[in-house]
Parts: sequence; C-alpha cells; structure tokens
Amino acid sequence: MKTTKQTGNRGENIAQEYLEKSGYEIIARNYRCQRLELDIIAIKNNRLIFFEIKTRFQNKEDDADIPLAARQIKNLKRAITNYYLKKRVSSEKARLDLIVISVDRATRLAVLKHYKNIF
Repeated sequence: MKTTKQTGNRGENIAQEYLEKSGYEIIARNYRCQRLELDIIAIKNNRLIFFEIKTRFQNKEDDADIPLAARQIKNLKRAITNYYLKKRVSSEKARLDLIVISVDRATRLAVLKHYKNIF
C-alpha cells in the first residue's frame, strides 16, 4: 500500500508531464509559504497559473471528481497572495486550476481531468 505522500508525488509527476506536453512552463513545484503549499506553478501565454493536484485511488464505480473544501480554497488563496507579495508579481493574469488524477485500484491506470480557473 502506498503512502499518501507517495500517491501525491505520483500524481504531481503525472500532472507535470501532462502540463509540459501541453505547453506549460513549470517554474516551481511544491512552493511552500508558512504551512501552506502550492503544488505546481507554471506559465503559459504570459499567464501565471497555480495548480492544485488531487490524486486518489478509486474503484471503477467511484466518482472521479473531488471538490475542494472551503478551507482548502481559503488556504490556496492565502498561499497565492503570499506568492504575489514575495515574488512581487501582478495577479492580473493569474488563475488557479485543479487537476484531479484518479487511479483505478485494479488496473493502476490513471485518468487526468483538468479544471481551469476554479475561482
């Protein structure tokens, strides 16, 4: 059985590969500020994009969509604001995307869904 950290790392690796193939330039991974973390930060078309990656093992009958809790969104907003302040960048062309990776328990195959501009 894989640990939560191993599952998360696998998902982030899958997401990074997908993003790079889709033309995103990865500028940071696992950016930490205080106790908060931004999984992936990338640039595409002069736009700064923050990515939250959710990876889950599931059975075929499980629903792949994983909504973010209000607390998680609040923490992501705080981390993004912290990033703007520390890096002195504008928030005008920035957005937050969610990537959900569902790994089938039986086959170990991963399915990726990319939700753009979630707030």
